[in-house]
Amino acid sequence: MDMDWRQRRLIAFLSMVLGILVVAVLLAAGFRYHQYRQTLASAAESGQNAITATQHPYTALAYSNGDTTLSFTVDPETDRWTWADDPDFPLDDSTVTEICGLVAGLKPQQTLVPEGTMESYQLDDPQAYLTVTDAGGATTTLTFGKTTTDGTSYYALKNGDESTVYIYDGALVEKMAVPIYSMMELPVLPALTGKTLVSIIFDGEVPTVLTAQRAEGSDEATWRSGGANVTDAPAVQGLLGELEMLTLTRCVDYQPTDEAVSLCGFDAPAAQMEAVYSTEGGAEQTFFLTVGAQSLDGSGRYIRLGGDPTIYEATADSLTHLLAIAAGGLEG
Repeated sequence: MDMDWRQRRLIAFLSMVLGILVVAVLLAAGFRYHQYRQTLASAAESGQNAITATQHPYTALAYSNGDTTLSFTVDPETDRWTWADDPDFPLDDSTVTEICGLVAGLKPQQTLVPEGTMESYQLDDPQAYLTVTDAGGATTTLTFGKTTTDGTSYYALKNGDESTVYIYDGALVEKMAVPIYSMMELPVLPALTGKTLVSIIFDGEVPTVLTAQRAEGSDEATWRSGGANVTDAPAVQGLLGELEMLTLTRCVDYQPTDEAVSLCGFDAPAAQMEAVYSTEGGAEQTFFLTVGAQSLDGSGRYIRLGGDPTIYEATADSLTHLLAIAAGGLEG
């Protein structure tokens, strides 16, 4: 059926409206793209991008807890905190991040107009203080005096203004007491399991060599020492269990002096072990472990890894079979 003039006019009008909508959408898309390109160009000119823009409320932190003074800065390349005294120190920056978060959200439990001198709050010569610096270079300094009666909060001054004394929750000062070595990111030991180990060598008074033999395509090993099958020996099974679960509990000394090395028993180590193992890719790697003296409380043993001078600690009961083999072989 032929359309009359009214129908033709309606169709023409609708077509025009549709065309206008299409043009509007294209113009909007073009505008957004232009904005996007301008943003990229601006970021390139200013040297800023999503990687280098800091996600931290502050870029520098320094504090003293009365015993130790520590300083940290944000590395602009990694956007991670580093220890100012040694930027190469493997810092787990979670504690620093927590401290900065506490400062950023800090609200006083109470605000006081001081009565008497600062001495009554132990703020005349404060031993604990903290300073943070934001990206714009502005600094905030908090100094802490004595605790409140209940011992859970601290009297404090802000930016040295003695006209107001604040009472803050003690969580911030408690975080400031965490030692730097407790902020260390401990090394992850390789997977030393019955399926990955190739050989284990002890260099001690009774040298012991354990070698794994595996059938082609099998992960199960037969352990031999001096030609004898020692797979089921309690000492061997105990050792394999220890190596699989071995972890470091803490850093004792990052850059020890000769005296510290001697005090920790590495002049005459209790055990020296070399373990060859296979990685997931099939390559063979060697892991060196040296065990020193017992820790002062007797619960741990001092440990060194390969050529790393750092002294770590592992629990003493995680090294029972290792130490026994190092001292007396499989019969030890």
